[in-house]
Amino acid sequence: MPRLFSYVDFAGGSEKVRNYADKHSPVIICNSEAERNIPFKVKVRIGTKVKHPNAPDHHYEYIQLWNLETLVGETKLHRSSFGDQPVHIEADFTIFPKVSLRLTALAYCNKHGLWRSEEVFVKVEGE
Repeated sequence: MPRLFSYVDFAGGSEKVRNYADKHSPVIICNSEAERNIPFKVKVRIGTKVKHPNAPDHHYEYIQLWNLETLVGETKLHRSSFGDQPVHIEADFTIFPKVSLRLTALAYCNKHGLWRSEEVFVKVEGE
């Protein structure tokens, strides 16, 4: 089982360490409420302040969206699609919720491993 890293693992470090964690950490961006069986949009972004490198030897390969232990979406990334400069990579997902959600994102950096987001709770109306 690969080790999972998250921003909170590095939050108490120096600014350099926090920037390292920021540019590797997936962040879930979505509303906190959704309607049952209505399309619900979720964005996952790598980093909030610091852009991640996008070089042949250091880039992201995929982003996954999970609801507890269920994989609800995955985006495979092609490094060349983003050019060679550092970038905030984003993936958009649309799901049709049936019950309230506990979302987590995972993203894999080919140099620094598997990173997870903070869990986000989404209340689904009409359950």
